[in-house]
Amino acid sequence: MTNNKTLDKYIDLAKWENNDDNHYHWQGEIALQDFPRLIELADDTHDNSESLKVELSVKKNGDVIMWRLTTTGTLWQTCQRCLEPVATSLNTDSEMALLTKESHVGLLDEDTEFLFVNELTDDNRLYLLAMIEDELLVDLPLSSKHDDCEMAVSQVGEFVADVEEKDNPFAVLAGLKLS
Repeated sequence: MTNNKTLDKYIDLAKWENNDDNHYHWQGEIALQDFPRLIELADDTHDNSESLKVELSVKKNGDVIMWRLTTTGTLWQTCQRCLEPVATSLNTDSEMALLTKESHVGLLDEDTEFLFVNELTDDNRLYLLAMIEDELLVDLPLSSKHDDCEMAVSQVGEFVADVEEKDNPFAVLAGLKLS
């Protein structure tokens, strides 16, 4: 069991290969700035210097590696309606199985989410920070917005209603039908 002050960079699954009872546990805080893809989605006008509280457990039981992640935090994004900062929850509680072979799917409960390790890594290592960031990105709303706000509308220049009434091209046909 591991419980360092800082999150390990990765778990080397090759070291776990011949041992059926391995586990890694880490609990602590990670700065939002350490998640580059996530911080790209942040509002520039608001301070996103808070840390994310994280509890991560990775445990191998036989042929199945279980990943359990719990996070608590807030990312300030831009509301897609009013264009003002909006607090987006980064509270997540997820669990999934990491499998090395397709035949191991039968070892899981029907509703257990799973990924194949070869989809996550080329070098048999689980890069923990990147995997945590992936989970957070999947949980973000497609469009961040306040529950109740007005849409931002801006006008550039002077609005002039210049609508010409055009002749209806079918008016001729209507006249023929009456004849």
